[in-house]
This record gives sequence, C-alpha cells and structure tokens, in this order.
Amino acid sequence: MNTKILITLMVLVLVSLGLVLGCKKSADQKLADANANALESQENADNAVNQSVAEQEWQKYKNDAEIKIAEHEKIIADYRAKMTSANGKLQAKYDKKIDDLDRTNLELKTKLNDYKDEGKTKWEQFKSEFDNDLNGLGTALKAFVVVDKK
Repeated sequence: MNTKILITLMVLVLVSLGLVLGCKKSADQKLADANANALESQENADNAVNQSVAEQEWQKYKNDAEIKIAEHEKIIADYRAKMTSANGKLQAKYDKKIDDLDRTNLELKTKLNDYKDEGKTKWEQFKSEFDNDLNGLGTALKAFVVVDKK
C-alpha cells in the first residue's frame, strides 16, 4: 500500500511539474508573441508614415507638373493665335510644329495622370524621365519663333 501511495504521489508531482512547465512555456510564448506583435505594429506604423510621406511627395510633384503643363498649354494657345497672319506655306509649317508641341504636352499630361506607384526605384526613374521630357518641351516652346507678318 505504501508503494501505491508513493506511486500516486510521484504521478501527482510529475503532473504538477508538467503543468507548471507548460504554463511557463505558455507565458514565454505569450511574451514572444506580444513582442512580435509590437514589432509588427511598429513596422506598420513606419510603413504608414513612409507611405504618407511618399503620397505627399507625389501630390506636390503632380501639382507642380500640372502647373507647368497648363503653362505650356497657354503658350501653345498664344502661338496659335499669333500665327493667323502667316502665308499658306508658312502657316502649314507652323501648324504642324505647334500640333507636335501640343501632342507632346498632352502625352505628358496623360503620362502624369496614368502613373501608378511601383516602388521607390520606379518612382525615381519616372520622375527623372518625366522632368527631362517636361523641361525638353519647355525648351522647345521657348525656341519656337512665330514670324508675325504685318
């Protein structure tokens, strides 16, 4: 009978030890999960801030580009108005050149409106190419000469 009590006590001790160790492991796991959740929350917050900054940068860039495009549209409209007095052959040449400049301006406007964020590298590439094209159009508009025949 003593043996049965001893065995029962041993089983109880082992079960108790298992429960204690199981709870400790569970507490350690909960702590690890809480740390992982905290890190994930911080990463999400950082991503949200970065996304917000990127969105603000994009909106400012887009607004500035739209202003330049609108300025180009005005210059093109002014050139069209000034060309009414040119002779037939000269008028056709001017019309073609102005149409080309206008088409380029419209393509830039479309490219700007169709841009989709595909990451920082693609953004930098887009921005560089778009600035180059926009500045090139501005230079071409400044270089365009309208001969006013009066």
